[in-house]
Amino acid sequence: MFDRASGSFRHKNETPVQLKLAGQDPIDAILFNVNGERLSDVLNDPRAFIPVRTSNGEILIVAKTQIASIVEAVDQKSEDNGADAVENKSKSFDPFQILRISPEASLDEIRSAYRARIKAVHPDTVASLDLNEDLSKAASQATQKIIYAYRKIMRDRKSSEPESEEDSATATA
Repeated sequence: MFDRASGSFRHKNETPVQLKLAGQDPIDAILFNVNGERLSDVLNDPRAFIPVRTSNGEILIVAKTQIASIVEAVDQKSEDNGADAVENKSKSFDPFQILRISPEASLDEIRSAYRARIKAVHPDTVASLDLNEDLSKAASQATQKIIYAYRKIMRDRKSSEPESEEDSATATA
């Protein structure tokens, strides 16, 4: 997919979902998203319409205002593993990945990324779109995850800072 803003190509993922439009039965579909982008990011981007491919290969252009709910299809392997999948997911928590920054990012870059991510998924932003309650809950969870990632990075940075000469002088006195 060509990104006009940056003038470069972005790789797109195809995420299997169950899509429920207002007043219709749920359908199995494929939602197109950019690498690293979650479903909530797709719903919160500035586009009024999103393309989806139905199970029969048909491409639909769906107005976001007509989406009642989107549920990501569960991978059969994850479903079979149950608690193991949840445990592995929590072990691989990467705060830098959550904020979409590199571990070498400066404090200003970390703060800027944090503000941008919060703005994108904040529950008030989702509530203003008048979407399904499940999406509001997902936005709340995403916000909590972003806050946790930011605090973890800042806490780790603070604990890894070398002591100033003044601090070490008072510690030895």
